[in-house]
Amino acid sequence: MAALLATFAFIVTPATTAFAACPEVGQVSYSFSSVTTSKILSNLRSDYLAGPGTITYTKTTTGQVSASMTATVSAEAGIVFAKASASIGVTVGASWSKSDTWSYSKPVPAGKTARLVMWHESRKFVVKKTQIVAPCNVKTVYTETVNAPLTSNINVWDLQYL
Repeated sequence: MAALLATFAFIVTPATTAFAACPEVGQVSYSFSSVTTSKILSNLRSDYLAGPGTITYTKTTTGQVSASMTATVSAEAGIVFAKASASIGVTVGASWSKSDTWSYSKPVPAGKTARLVMWHESRKFVVKKTQIVAPCNVKTVYTETVNAPLTSNINVWDLQYL
């Protein structure tokens, strides 16, 4: 019986020492790379017009866009966008919306059919989530590409051709 207890004590002691040697086990971190300026198509668009002519869009409504991301990132969107904003130098979010009176005109060239659309500025980036696991290793939880709208009101109107 004493030999059994001694063996058991020997097995437990190194495991306790291993955890004490790596108190970071369980820590999570996020890194952001491949950041580029991008745009997301909003819900604001005119009817199509066959050129030549000028399209004028004037409407009081709410412009909206949503981030493009996987369900994995969406589950922790608040954390990801807060950390991304701090890392990439602009504030991004899961969505953007603004109620306003929108008014814009643009000529459609002869022989073309187009409509006016509003794009909202965004940042496309790769987010990598890692976690420290026992004994003291870095495990990649996921690496995903996200296209997130800026929370500021930066929009571009352009023609979208058929």
